[in-house]
Amino acid sequence: MNDKFWKIRTYRPADFENYVQLCLDTNMLDRSGEPVSRQLIDEALGHPSFQPQNDLLLAEADQKLVGCVSVFLEPGIVRALLEGLVHPLYRRKGIATDLFEHAVRYARGAGVQMAQICISESNLAAKNLLPGLGLRFFRQFVGYRLDLATTQLPEIKSEKFIFRHLQAGEAQVLTDIQNRSFADTWGFNANTSEEINYRINSSSCTPENVIMVYLAARAVAYCWTRIFQAGESGQGKAKGEIHMLGVDPDFRQLHIGRDVLTAGLCYLKRQGVGTVELMADSEMPAALALYDSAGFEEFMRAEWYQKKL
Repeated sequence: MNDKFWKIRTYRPADFENYVQLCLDTNMLDRSGEPVSRQLIDEALGHPSFQPQNDLLLAEADQKLVGCVSVFLEPGIVRALLEGLVHPLYRRKGIATDLFEHAVRYARGAGVQMAQICISESNLAAKNLLPGLGLRFFRQFVGYRLDLATTQLPEIKSEKFIFRHLQAGEAQVLTDIQNRSFADTWGFNANTSEEINYRINSSSCTPENVIMVYLAARAVAYCWTRIFQAGESGQGKAKGEIHMLGVDPDFRQLHIGRDVLTAGLCYLKRQGVGTVELMADSEMPAALALYDSAGFEEFMRAEWYQKKL
């Protein structure tokens, strides 16, 4: 007997307000602390590499949306990133399993070879669910946090390198240095200038948020920061983020990473940010050592699971 009381379907533009409400309600009830707002949700749906009418699956029950899963396709590395949620009142009923199975079929049909999902280490429900769906744990990221109000930032002294903000119209410059810096890094899908331009002109970021380091006319490193306002951060004040930090492989071992990180933190502090967070791959010891030395402290861990398609 089929006792399913929900149906799975793709997103339609008319779903926007109900989709936003589902995301906001679930985030509030779960107290996840993740930045979320109507604006951020709208921007995620508008990403140049995401087509919500194909890549976003919804669970509908009782004439309302009760769950969703997005499938972010990365053909360059034949991977699909999955991210989903189910409203707390509709959990443990099979909806999450149904959503995931639909997402995997869609990803397989799109030609990718791997489906991956990242969850908080403390998300016990997801950790119990994913192995039964054929996903296996394979990697861990570390969440770091720094209290800027109590941190004394060192002065940057460099006669060789030039530090300045990214400027409007320089999306291609950031694209090139980012792709060079992370070409040999696990899970990195090369960006396009269209994607970068979209992301640096969003509600949490402007070109000024990106600190660039130059040697003469060559960009050799960058620190990309973001700022989430109080309502988005779930806190009483704005929260900063080190979104990406990269150094050209030809210029590593010169302490540029430490200096550009300091420059990014100084910028956030000037903007009134009190707390800064970032995520780092636990299998990149040099990055972990840099953040430890800058005063960051671990506050959470995230786990990656994957399923070969």
